[in-house]
Amino acid sequence: MRKTLFALALLALPLAANAGEISYNYGELGYSQLNIKGSSNDADGVAFNGSALLGDQFFIYGGHGRHETDIASVDLDLTRLGFGWRHGLSSSMDLVLNANYLRLDVDAGVFRGDVDGYEAEIGLRNSFGQRFETTVALGYTNGDNIDGDVYAKLSGHYKFNKNWGLVATATVAEGANEYLIGPRLRF
Repeated sequence: MRKTLFALALLALPLAANAGEISYNYGELGYSQLNIKGSSNDADGVAFNGSALLGDQFFIYGGHGRHETDIASVDLDLTRLGFGWRHGLSSSMDLVLNANYLRLDVDAGVFRGDVDGYEAEIGLRNSFGQRFETTVALGYTNGDNIDGDVYAKLSGHYKFNKNWGLVATATVAEGANEYLIGPRLRF
């Protein structure tokens, strides 16, 4: 019984630690990968994402990724631009609602085209002490040539200091999975 209580106390330490600040002002640049379901051809590239707080509860965000497939020379450019709302549930946890425009540009040499759509997302951002933050979210994507697709997102952010950190994000959906890892600069 004592071992069980000790283990539970150790697990609760990050929750009891001083809450770190959840920042909505950042830029991140990293390695990005798109895994399109039904294709053995992954697309690798670089993505830049950023966010800026507008007042206490609203923020804007966006991102752009440039990807190229491994086998056939297909370029995929993915752009997002949106806005969000946050509501503090506690000193270390926010409820977050996002809505954004989505554009996917495809260049396969002979074939060129684009897909326009939108995403809506609800999630929780939680700070575990001064060094680690997570985001867990569920979202929905729809638009031109996109069948409605539900996705799940999990993100972790380790903070080296007040400004620099390392972020890793995985978004899993029926149509495609998206991954990102790289440095984040908070300002």
